Amino acid sequence: MKFLNYKNILLMYNKTLWSNKCFYSSFSKHQYLLSRYYSSMPEHRICSALLNNSGVRSYLDSLISKDYSDIMSKSNVSALILAIRSIRVDLQSLKEFDTEKEKDEEFILQLQKEKESYEKQLNKLELELLNSLVPNINVDCGDIMLEITAGVGGQEAMIFTQELFEMYNSFVNYRGWQSEVADYSPTDMGGIRHACIMISGNDCYRSLQHEGGVHRVQRVPKTEKSGRVHTSTVTVAVLPQPAELDVVINDRDLVIETKRASGAGGQHVNKTDSAVRMHHKPTGIVVECQTDRSQIKNRKIALQKLRAIIYQKQLDQQQLLTRSVRKQQVGSSGRSEKIRTYNFNQDRITDHRLSKNFHNLMGFLEGRDYLDKIINELQERTDEILFREFVESISQKN
Repeated sequence: MKFLNYKNILLMYNKTLWSNKCFYSSFSKHQYLLSRYYSSMPEHRICSALLNNSGVRSYLDSLISKDYSDIMSKSNVSALILAIRSIRVDLQSLKEFDTEKEKDEEFILQLQKEKESYEKQLNKLELELLNSLVPNINVDCGDIMLEITAGVGGQEAMIFTQELFEMYNSFVNYRGWQSEVADYSPTDMGGIRHACIMISGNDCYRSLQHEGGVHRVQRVPKTEKSGRVHTSTVTVAVLPQPAELDVVINDRDLVIETKRASGAGGQHVNKTDSAVRMHHKPTGIVVECQTDRSQIKNRKIALQKLRAIIYQKQLDQQQLLTRSVRKQQVGSSGRSEKIRTYNFNQDRITDHRLSKNFHNLMGFLEGRDYLDKIINELQERTDEILFREFVESISQKN
């Protein structure tokens, strides 16, 4: 290194450590990014040991030193890379000081503190960059169709289907979303065989997508005289509802039939052909709707249901072509396929994906903050899995 006298060192010292306006003007934006994203990032994400992985280190260094337009087009990635490059330049200038020839201990100490500060900020930005590059498999959809169907267990399963229906309706109100009942098939015992709710609101799919699957209930039914605990199941399916432009359905591909609605509803329902049955010939999908007295309204709801089912099939096919290992949400409705168990005798909810138990079952069925807590934990678990898979993939490639 070229020798610099004390005055020149002091000038560079002041310029580098205190008056680097170019750096601070660019870095101030990224301090905002850090405060915003790291405040919401799960603790397991922030692990500097990842940066010591040879594969991850090679991947990041290559990315930061080159211009990958396809990657940098992602939100925040370009800004993070520019911030990292800026810090690396300033850090390199600090490392070029020949501290062995410097006798000012206070200056050396301040220099070392500044290096450590830059290295800490660099690690945080590199970790945030790594996190920003994790593939996002979440569907950007503000409208969903939530279907609840009684599974194994007869009348007890139908009664619990009614309870879950009320729970999700309550949760929709808790989140401030909009909803509309598209299908509702009640039983004489106070339960329901099947129900469908159309939900609209910010992040409704992201929040409810993990509710799809088999929900198992264990309790003594009201009709059980011997006190024996019964096990029943209810299946829940959460389907993103696409816009009309996302799924185009031609009128010539539809076979539409009308008939009189069945079940309770008064004389008007039974005397008019208000129920609609819609058959989509290219896919073979058949949907029905008899919720409303108006045939026009039922036709509209049936078309929405059809569009949602077709869209879900398209998403499944797309994810199968990529690396997705998404399982069918409903399966065969068997007791062994449960995602969550509601044990009334023990006042316990067990989420089998989280491998955790929660209590206050009745509070949970109110569909408010108790359910919201589990939903947030499930989303964090999904994010953690995606992050781990991404790190493993780049470690193997590099």
